[in-house]
Amino acid sequence: MESVKQIRWHFENKKDGILRHPYDGEAWKHFDKIYPDFSIDPRHVRLGLCSDGFSPYVQASTSSYSCWPIFLTPYNLPPEMCMTKTYMFLTCLILGPSNPTKKIDVYIQPLTDDLNQLWNEGVMTYDISTRENFIKRACFIWTINDFQLMACCQDGGPKGN
Repeated sequence: MESVKQIRWHFENKKDGILRHPYDGEAWKHFDKIYPDFSIDPRHVRLGLCSDGFSPYVQASTSSYSCWPIFLTPYNLPPEMCMTKTYMFLTCLILGPSNPTKKIDVYIQPLTDDLNQLWNEGVMTYDISTRENFIKRACFIWTINDFQLMACCQDGGPKGN
């Protein structure tokens, strides 16, 4: 229940002009101006896509085999929550003998379809904190490549929370 309330953090938190979170930045403010119908409901989710490839084997130089996890992260949450393991959703894991970047769109097509539905129509959702149904929408606002979490996965798994 606490995380349900926290999804509105970016909307309810006082803005003091200091850049501490993406909602303080110009990109967030510009998006609000361009899409006011989306921005009016603070429960609508803003997502970032995080990815990086790595070799799952210790001797990376001898193997061309790669692993490309693709994560979605909601940025509506407070800074101490939005980049924790609990709120990083593994949406796709691309395995193979080589870098998939030339055809990555084929691998993430199901994710693209879901994100388009969340942007265009939304989905009926129950908000337990207000005890009401509403149409939840989501937008994809940016990507983060060469994501540092991937590097720590090579030596035994993600660290911290």
